[in-house]
Amino acid sequence: MKKLIIFIFIFFNTLNAQNLDSLLKNYKETSEKSLQTVDENLGHVFVYSQKDIRLMQYTKLSDILKELPLINFNHNRYGIPSLSLAGTKTTVSGFFRFFINDHEISSVHSQSPFLSWGNLPLDFVDYIEVYYGDSSFALGNDTGIYFIRIYTKKAYKENASELRVSAQKQGTNSQSIVHSQTFENGWSYLTFLKNLDSNKDANYKSEELKNHSKRRYFYLDISNDKTDINIGYADVKKDNFMGLSLDVVPNEGEIKSKDFFIDFTRKFLYDNSLKLSLSLDINTRKYYEENDEGIGLIPVLDLKNMGMTIPKKFKEDLTLKKFHAHLSKTHNYKNNSLLAGINFSKKKYEVNNRKTVNFLNQTTNVGEYHDFDEENIYSLLLQDKLKINEKLSFVANAKFDRYERSGFLDDASEELYRIGAIFTPFDNFGLKAFYTKTFLPPSFYDVDSARKDKPYLNTQKYNFYTLEGVYTTTNSKYRVKYSNVKINDFIYFSPIGTMNIDHTIKSEGLIFNYEYLFENNNKFEISYYTTKLSEELNNSNKGGYVKYMGKRDKWEYFASLIYKNSYSYLDVDVDASYDLNLGATYYFSDDLSLSIKGINILDKSTESLYKDGFPGDDFAFEDHGKNFNVSMKWVF
Repeated sequence: MKKLIIFIFIFFNTLNAQNLDSLLKNYKETSEKSLQTVDENLGHVFVYSQKDIRLMQYTKLSDILKELPLINFNHNRYGIPSLSLAGTKTTVSGFFRFFINDHEISSVHSQSPFLSWGNLPLDFVDYIEVYYGDSSFALGNDTGIYFIRIYTKKAYKENASELRVSAQKQGTNSQSIVHSQTFENGWSYLTFLKNLDSNKDANYKSEELKNHSKRRYFYLDISNDKTDINIGYADVKKDNFMGLSLDVVPNEGEIKSKDFFIDFTRKFLYDNSLKLSLSLDINTRKYYEENDEGIGLIPVLDLKNMGMTIPKKFKEDLTLKKFHAHLSKTHNYKNNSLLAGINFSKKKYEVNNRKTVNFLNQTTNVGEYHDFDEENIYSLLLQDKLKINEKLSFVANAKFDRYERSGFLDDASEELYRIGAIFTPFDNFGLKAFYTKTFLPPSFYDVDSARKDKPYLNTQKYNFYTLEGVYTTTNSKYRVKYSNVKINDFIYFSPIGTMNIDHTIKSEGLIFNYEYLFENNNKFEISYYTTKLSEELNNSNKGGYVKYMGKRDKWEYFASLIYKNSYSYLDVDVDASYDLNLGATYYFSDDLSLSIKGINILDKSTESLYKDGFPGDDFAFEDHGKNFNVSMKWVF
């Protein structure tokens, strides 16, 4: 991989340098909408345009997430996707914030969106922006160190209906429809419906691991030039895969989740500089598991009396609610672009039912694990971008958060700061640098899973600085990004519960990315990253991808290879992964097309680490197998 990058760099660098506007002009033809919404002040951004999504046959969000640099995309014990920082593996991650337009879709309970939205279909998505930075400075949401903004299609651009059906081996199939319409009074609407029946059963020690799921999605956007109303719904019913079973293979288990949100955004004044957003999220979640070998439910286990406290049955019924309000004002004064905002959010965690049955068939009504079930957050945010001249700008952010919590967890006040510079000394060369001080508070999930002898969890403190350089030639773009991160009080999931690490964790990362745009607008792209971590690795710390996409006559086609390096953890050796994907689309007409896609053709996917038993033996298990997808799309 390294030799290939060096060869390509030397070869294409022989081309004559050209003004940056040349590349941006070509880029704008395929992602004009994205260029209008990209906010360079928020961090380092990678854009997936509508053309990228179509040519690469990205059909769900996870298709994009698995190739992102400095990130590992694996599955957890529930068969649900999970993102982790390079070199690490987490069951549930709270580092990442996800948005559909301006609405954050992360879980109230765990801060992870993956149960409901990790397999979000991209049929109704226009383009996606991936930021390496904290979004809360400008958007007022929960803190995080990466965030992804998913922009949906708009009716005024589509104004049509689209029907898509697809099928994979093992019986997986889906049907979806997108319909949009505009009206003479300036209002428009776009609606999306999808039904997905997925079968990803696997085998462990000659026993079946059930991972069948049924998902239904609904989305509605109603908007005009000042107002945008988004309504989203995800209904998930799936097997619990390994679940919490001590022997990996549960007798039976099921997860049910219904996630609903409504988001109202209104812009005021002639220049749209005053913005109000109101939203409501409601998530109901049910979990059931039964296992003859026991269930590793940490909050109820008593290490001094394991025989009486290990459940063989577990049932849970939760309701999670969040109300969010955000008001911001932008103002330009001389060379300053100013932003000020206030933010309020209220989270509620309700346990409707939680019961266990032990091996003596004694039923315990567990109820709440603790009395921390409500959180109010008040925020003030400020931003100033000072333009010194056409080549140099400085950015400064500050955010002040006040957390008021119920129960034993103390109220807290936190401060976030960021300073940065954007410098373009030449038309075809630019630099961007940021220093950020931020934090991640413990979630309801973290506190639920905390060690019984140390239930109080401190807020995680992050200090990181990043530097990025961009250089362009006639049809090429080179990007190099360096990051240095220090984390104090990192929340770690141990076999006996979550806990704060008592020392500073350090990480350094480097990303190299190269793009070449051919005369016919076909595109070649290669990316490689590497990470140094102060802790013992339990996941890949190096990786990258090579991909090519293009179009000729009635054909569109792509090829991609995603690489993650091998690693060893304790007595487990995990091989490198080579995820090869190939696909083509044939257009019978402008309105009717047929697509074929091969997924993980070499059958060398990434693998995740798990434990068998308590405290248990470690083992590696593949995240996904080889697959093939056939789909047909009709626009009418």
